[in-house]
Amino acid sequence: MIRHFLAKTLYWSDAAVKKLSFLALGTGVAFLLLMIVFVLRESSLGLGFAMNLFDFLVRQPWAPMATPPSHGIFHAWISTLVVTGLSLGLAIPLGFGIGLFLSEVAPRWVQQVMQPALEVLAGIPAVVYGFFGYVTLVRNFETWFDMPAGECLLIAGLILAVMVLPFVASTAAEAFRGVAQDLREMAYGLGVTQLYVMRRVLFRKALPGLFAAVALGLARALGETLAVLMLAGNTVAVPHSLLDRGQPLTALLTTELGETVVHSDKYQALFASGFILLIVVLGINVMIWTLKHRFLERSHA
Repeated sequence: MIRHFLAKTLYWSDAAVKKLSFLALGTGVAFLLLMIVFVLRESSLGLGFAMNLFDFLVRQPWAPMATPPSHGIFHAWISTLVVTGLSLGLAIPLGFGIGLFLSEVAPRWVQQVMQPALEVLAGIPAVVYGFFGYVTLVRNFETWFDMPAGECLLIAGLILAVMVLPFVASTAAEAFRGVAQDLREMAYGLGVTQLYVMRRVLFRKALPGLFAAVALGLARALGETLAVLMLAGNTVAVPHSLLDRGQPLTALLTTELGETVVHSDKYQALFASGFILLIVVLGINVMIWTLKHRFLERSHA
């Protein structure tokens, strides 16, 4: 009787956990879909006047006060691509190197110090990074490059790389640690060097996890607002070099949306910009996760 009661209790508890997990997953997916629908609905008029998507993204300038007004976001996309590309170009190779060092080379006491340090870096608020960059790099850039104002895309990219680095490094370290120890031992048994094992065994087997690290870093870089708002210069001019000031798309949304009349053309254009950014982020993440699963299938084949 007691065994039957315990078995029935375990059965119902497992069923309850499954249902709660499914409910949590459904709630998250529902929030994502509702957010997409809301942003799309609010940007309907913006997409209407930007029926020619090429003009909206490339040709038209951002001049909402002009006659007639213009709501192009070319300058914002250029600034976003420059800052994001620069930050990921610095953070990804450095993060992979730190992750490989922590998982394969560093002694135990170094791992115990560096891993919490990465977690602390990941938890520092964006405004602190922005303030640090403003009082150090901005002032020095004014002197080094004889600039009237030190804010520029290069500084924003450098600080953003520091912000992205702990996420990439921690995820990469976990990916390298997830490689089976037997593979390492078999490779070393063949008499190859540690560098060869890292390059030909660990990187290949950890590649799905490294894709996840890139996806996490990309999401962090594209979504960052406050630090780039403080450091990029916040100008609607199209940048032509890393030392020019710019306005990434997240900074444009932050500075303009609060002063916009609801359901005006400018309001709709900003929501259209946010919707396009959302679709781009989702598309890139889907592409990365597809590549990840393909590599997983190849590794198990």
